[in-house]
Amino acid sequence: MEFIKKLKSAIIAIKNGMEMIAKHAFRPTITIQYPEQKDQFNARLRGHIALTSNEDGSSKCIDCKSCVRVCPCGDLIKIKSHKDKEGNVIIDKFQIDLGRCIVCGNCVDICPKNALIMSNDYELAKYSKEDLVFEIEDLKLSYEETQNLLKDLEKDL
Repeated sequence: MEFIKKLKSAIIAIKNGMEMIAKHAFRPTITIQYPEQKDQFNARLRGHIALTSNEDGSSKCIDCKSCVRVCPCGDLIKIKSHKDKEGNVIIDKFQIDLGRCIVCGNCVDICPKNALIMSNDYELAKYSKEDLVFEIEDLKLSYEETQNLLKDLEKDL
């Protein structure tokens, strides 16, 4: 009697497994060939932090350091600046250690001039931790890139 119960249970398990295989066997594939093909993500994807630019190519950052204060990772963001003769802020150093960044977006949310934005760049694999320390040249988007990213964000909202 015990043998018959085990046999019945095994047959039901095999039937359920075969049904599952048959159900999924004829579906279209959803995988992509990653390095050659890249998936199109929503514009709200949290990639790494980027620094936006004005029309003249200057940074929108005004050195208020609110991003530094709100960052939960401590001294992740480092900013140094000076003022020119007209009193405009010139950013000398804007450095982010993306190896320690938790991509929370607090710095982007708190920025009063929208100088920081989450880019769509999600490929951050590097061979050493030092390569994940991004300087202003690595972070700065051109004015056109900034506008395109903002337009994509508005479309998705």
